[in-house]
Amino acid sequence: MKSLAAVNIRQFEGAVESLEEYRSVVDLGWTVFMRMGRPAVYPPKNEGNVCLVVGSDQGMCGQFNESIWPFLQEQVKAETASDGKWNYWSVGEKIHGMLADAGVPNDVHFPAPGSLNAVIQRVQETIAMVEERRSSKTLETLYLCHHVVGDQGGYAPVFQKVLPLDASWAHEHASTTWPNRCLPMLGASRDTMFAHLFRQYLFISFYRAFAQSLAGENAARLMAMQAAEKNIIELQDDLQARFREQRQAAITSELLDIISGFEALSEEVEM
Repeated sequence: MKSLAAVNIRQFEGAVESLEEYRSVVDLGWTVFMRMGRPAVYPPKNEGNVCLVVGSDQGMCGQFNESIWPFLQEQVKAETASDGKWNYWSVGEKIHGMLADAGVPNDVHFPAPGSLNAVIQRVQETIAMVEERRSSKTLETLYLCHHVVGDQGGYAPVFQKVLPLDASWAHEHASTTWPNRCLPMLGASRDTMFAHLFRQYLFISFYRAFAQSLAGENAARLMAMQAAEKNIIELQDDLQARFREQRQAAITSELLDIISGFEALSEEVEM
């Protein structure tokens, strides 16, 4: 299972690397769109704040799910204004149960994906939910909270903002240098182009979060198996040491009995 977890980590990290190349293409599309004229950007009203929390359906991964909730509470506290309202969406049965125990609003739940094919399906479901809530004006600000593979191995939680697309985000893309001297000519309208780019932006954000979380989950499972293996080796060494000690004590006791008997027989012969 250790080998399988290691292979899964590399598979999910490879998917994220490929996604980053695709993201660079989408970012160029945003650059063209911003140079055609920036859309109106309105400050958030701290209403309809949603955080999508990604966990796992399976156990045997240590504190992978338990450690994300205290981290999320700290991040939400730092982001929340005095009248801010939050709702939580969960991915994975473990996270869903934790949010229920915490008593926080959690009206949207998705099963955790177990493979890259399942990731695509889960991303499509999540995008559909985002579009539905945005249409009903019950979602204004969207955050993602999930684990990634740590720099030194293991896993680490991250918290990032996805929506709304604010002024700093628009300025970053508008100021990006085009890779050549010729800007592309676009026949689509601004509304059509924005709709396509926005959906791709959501796809990239969710796909990366799910894939990174799966890589972190397998890293947590690998750590748990390594820790269990270490404990087994230490317990085996301790049991072997105790066995050798008891065996040596038994041998010593038998030798003492033999010596005592020999001395007793020698005294009888002398008498």
